[in-house]
Amino acid sequence: MRFAKVMKAMSAVRRVDGDDLLERLGLERRRSMFERVMTLVGIFGAGLVVGAGVSLLASPVAPADVRKKLGDGVRGVKREIHQGVQHAKHEVAETARTLGHAADARNGARPT
Repeated sequence: MRFAKVMKAMSAVRRVDGDDLLERLGLERRRSMFERVMTLVGIFGAGLVVGAGVSLLASPVAPADVRKKLGDGVRGVKREIHQGVQHAKHEVAETARTLGHAADARNGARPT
């Protein structure tokens, strides 16, 4: 019976880590620089979103005009991305063709 109590107490002690001890003392671990920076980036991003929303609400331009301008901008960005992807596909295909020709010429030059 006593052994079981000792084992139970030992398992409870094993589950305690440094954070638990610090919490009991009213302390916490020092956050890393990455955690601090990411917190600030998150707060800054939230501020940007709130500021953009307030500026849209306070804008003297009619909401329909704002939506049209935003839609035009999004469509323009989509078009540019699509063109960039198409260009990249073309470049990859051209490079593959060039490498294929080079490999064919190299293999053709070897004696069989």
